[in-house]
Amino acid sequence: MRKVLLVSGVLSLFIMTLSAQVDLQYLAQYKTWMQSMQPSLTAIRNAPDNAALVAAASKLADTFDQVAGYWKTKQTADAIAFAETARDTAKAIAAGNGDKTANLAKIQEQCGACHMAHRFQPGADSDPDRAVKGGSLPQGWNVRPDRGTASQINFTIAGDVYHFLMGPAGTFYRRDWTKSGDYQFSARLTQTKAPTHPISYGLMIGGNNIESPNLTYTYFLVRNQGDYYIANWEGAKPQSVVDWKLHPAIVKQGADGRQTNTLGIQVQGDDVIFMVNGAEVTRLPKTKLHTDGLFAFRIGHNLDVDVDQVKR
Repeated sequence: MRKVLLVSGVLSLFIMTLSAQVDLQYLAQYKTWMQSMQPSLTAIRNAPDNAALVAAASKLADTFDQVAGYWKTKQTADAIAFAETARDTAKAIAAGNGDKTANLAKIQEQCGACHMAHRFQPGADSDPDRAVKGGSLPQGWNVRPDRGTASQINFTIAGDVYHFLMGPAGTFYRRDWTKSGDYQFSARLTQTKAPTHPISYGLMIGGNNIESPNLTYTYFLVRNQGDYYIANWEGAKPQSVVDWKLHPAIVKQGADGRQTNTLGIQVQGDDVIFMVNGAEVTRLPKTKLHTDGLFAFRIGHNLDVDVDQVKR
């Protein structure tokens, strides 16, 4: 059941993300598609026989086909590819091809990729930044918000706990927090309240030119669903290195809305090792990432996050 709820959440996000860009007359249809998905997924998971499974998976495939059809009229190649891959994967479930759980995870990956590609398109207002009464940043700290200004973010420090109350998403840094060569950086991050949909947060390394249009850095994020993501920010937008991927080491959001994980990054020779709660989730060649430069945190929009146990 938890797997169904996980995938249904990202499927809803998939449609919600796209609907922000759809002409207004299509919004009602998009809502209908979105509302049909969770029942389809529940039916797939709890199908009493193969006939019921085929019917539910086929319905889900048809929904994605309609989404793909719309984006073909707009000639939006990546959105078409995401929707068609999800459609074909649902068809595979209906045909009994492959492992059902793995196929559901593949659908989730397509939804996550679409989220990253289209989440911040101009004019998107399906999930606006909330109003936050900001204040002055702690001494020595800076933030580059994805949109808006620093006055829309409330960042405070009490003892060894950094508390982030976010309006827009932002990348936080200190000019005296820099690393190069071999090093380790880790921190425990706690999402203190459930977000309205999966929103990411985590660590940033290798920051350069943060205050200019040509900024670069690498970031390592987790979300409440128990997945992680690694990307390079290159100038105006991120470039995915590892798309959203579930990992058993990541603690998922609890019934109280809280989620706590310790994230770590170790630069060691030619490798960069990414860890969650002491377990290696992946390692990548250093040449694919930004590692020398500023380091600190990246927190998604509308989140409440506490950070402590910082080791640098």
